Amino acid sequence: MTEHDQDHEPPSIPGALTADQQARVRKALASYACSFTTSEVAVSLGYARLYVLGFLRAEIACSVHFAGRVADVVGVDLAALLGLVPGGEP
Repeated sequence: MTEHDQDHEPPSIPGALTADQQARVRKALASYACSFTTSEVAVSLGYARLYVLGFLRAEIACSVHFAGRVADVVGVDLAALLGLVPGGEP
């Protein structure tokens, strides 16, 4: 660990996502989902197909866990996806 690393604490993931963070997760998921069926996306996320559809249609909010699964499948760090650190533009 460098001296520079010790000066900054790692980003803290919030307990509830803001509307902007939800939009970032939705945008990343929509980009990923355009290459697969909804059922395939749901299986890759480990969530029910109707939950995925509801989130993509902005009918429901997502949990932090769901956002983490989206980050995993699109290959982005969750903190970056949520805009807490640079490099996660969906």
